[in-house]
Amino acid sequence: MTDAQGAAAETVSKGEFAALCGVSPGRVSQWISEGKMTEEALDGVGPRARVRVDIAQAQLRSRIDIGQRFGNGLKTRLRAPLARQPNEPAGATQAPIAPLVDTVEEQIKREKLREIEFKNREALKKELASRGEYCRTIDVRVGYDQVALGMVNVFEGALTDFAQAIAARFEVPQRDVLHLLRGEFRKVRASAAQAARRAGSELPAAIEDDASASAEAA
Repeated sequence: MTDAQGAAAETVSKGEFAALCGVSPGRVSQWISEGKMTEEALDGVGPRARVRVDIAQAQLRSRIDIGQRFGNGLKTRLRAPLARQPNEPAGATQAPIAPLVDTVEEQIKREKLREIEFKNREALKKELASRGEYCRTIDVRVGYDQVALGMVNVFEGALTDFAQAIAARFEVPQRDVLHLLRGEFRKVRASAAQAARRAGSELPAAIEDDASASAEAA
């Protein structure tokens, strides 16, 4: 018997298999009772039955619902290598894990996972928005435009009152004063608009936050 064949025959206890998969021993017992791990994946019967790692992992990969794994934080490891036995030589060859066939069922599970991740990203955006930490750029731009336009209209509308007060104080025609004020105001407005455009061009189009980082990672 070759080293690879000997390693393939090796088994681990249920507790060791649980540690290998990153779950509790109770979860392994649950998998067995639910039929996700069959007799083919076990060596022996009852509480002392040992687990054939490669067979058990292959069965679990095809039978555990992706939504269940996501609910556990995707911590369940179903591709881990076979753990070396206490009496096994350090240089012994480990059995290769059976390749995962890309079946229609696996494709559906991947799509379901992507759908869950998308919903989580959207939920994160809504949470950040509700806390005032996240908003759409277009909403901010429209809001600032409305505020700026309102201030300009208020000030420009007051020029008539300014002209009337100046004309009465210095005994000059109100029409001439108003014409002068409007001309100077247009110059100031144009200069301020140019400065605002220059400052805006130096800002980044977007900044990275938790939601956008998650989207890129996906």
